[in-house]
Amino acid sequence: MNRCLLVGLGIAACLTSRSTLAESLMDHSAGLKLLAGADVWSTPSNIPAGYTGLGFAGNGAGFSYGAQPYYELRIIKLIGFETGIDYEHGSFHRNVTLNQTDTRETLTINSWRLPLLAKLTIPAGVGRFSIGLGPEFTLSQSSSGTYELTSGAGASTPITTRNVKPTYFMGTLGFVIEVPAIGIEIPLELRAANDLSQPSKLTDRVALGTGTYPFVVRAESSWVYRLGVGLGYHF
Repeated sequence: MNRCLLVGLGIAACLTSRSTLAESLMDHSAGLKLLAGADVWSTPSNIPAGYTGLGFAGNGAGFSYGAQPYYELRIIKLIGFETGIDYEHGSFHRNVTLNQTDTRETLTINSWRLPLLAKLTIPAGVGRFSIGLGPEFTLSQSSSGTYELTSGAGASTPITTRNVKPTYFMGTLGFVIEVPAIGIEIPLELRAANDLSQPSKLTDRVALGTGTYPFVVRAESSWVYRLGVGLGYHF
């Protein structure tokens, strides 16, 4: 009887110590980040000599925003992994002057994305610094485009877009303010993501029609930049 009791107490102590060890080795966070920044269309290669017309034959940029519920796992408070579901509303435009008429071509993209980031975290007083790297996969996408006259007479024309699911490579720099008394954290973050799937050549990005327009554009940003702030729970 005593032996059974001792064995039982030993097993219980072992399980308790393992649980305590696991808690000391791993901690978690979950919450929501709000994001704002810019989407950028880089200048394509192989632009015909002297061509400055429509069809996104040059760089463009515009204001964008998004939101991301996130989950982060940290091991020994140094090595982390973050994922979530990221909603992004991105847009960029390019101003063109044709025949003394100012025009603007704009592309707007709405997408759901899945980031998978490996992170290095560094405890620092009231919080922790972090550096993250990893892919971001596009899960679904909708898009639209317009060609608008900003001076002169004439009508606006829609641009045909082709939805794609690009993969981005993302880098992040962040600092998290921790409030351990109530388990709350406030993440602050700068992120930049480069489209790994976008072709370089203009003719691969944009299918020009027989005239100046219509044309069909692959709906994707070359670069995505975001500043983020959020609210999470540390457990």
